[in-house]
Amino acid sequence: MIDTSLVVSPFPGIFFHLKQTFWLYGWPFLIGFLTIAGYQIVGRVVILGAVKWPTVFCLASLVSMTSLFGWVTMVRRVEMIPFYGCGAGLASAVMSRIYAITMPVHPRLGVRTPKVIWRGNKEDIKRLQEVLRGSRSVSDPG
Repeated sequence: MIDTSLVVSPFPGIFFHLKQTFWLYGWPFLIGFLTIAGYQIVGRVVILGAVKWPTVFCLASLVSMTSLFGWVTMVRRVEMIPFYGCGAGLASAVMSRIYAITMPVHPRLGVRTPKVIWRGNKEDIKRLQEVLRGSRSVSDPG
């Protein structure tokens, strides 16, 4: 016999569906985004030429492992692949809009924090170019 006075919380069902939605849609999107963003960052770090090889090796290894981990988790469901592709596409679109990433010192905390300079921000680009020209003239007197 079913007890109609028993009140069942909807929380476990809601939690189950939220987890299922994340693992089916959010996870592949996140892994796709992180993979492409990671490869772009490693490529830009390598182009700088100022970073030591152990750092480049560790970054490149971490990005490759993230990519492989994403593919291994997506082998389970074919439905996950389009979301991986959408995450990768979004990362490519976002990374193509970045002009530079600088590490200025935070005024209150006194620590270096990353600052993204977007391609459309003419003032920050001009300021960065002036700073770079000034640093070249100081380091290269000839």
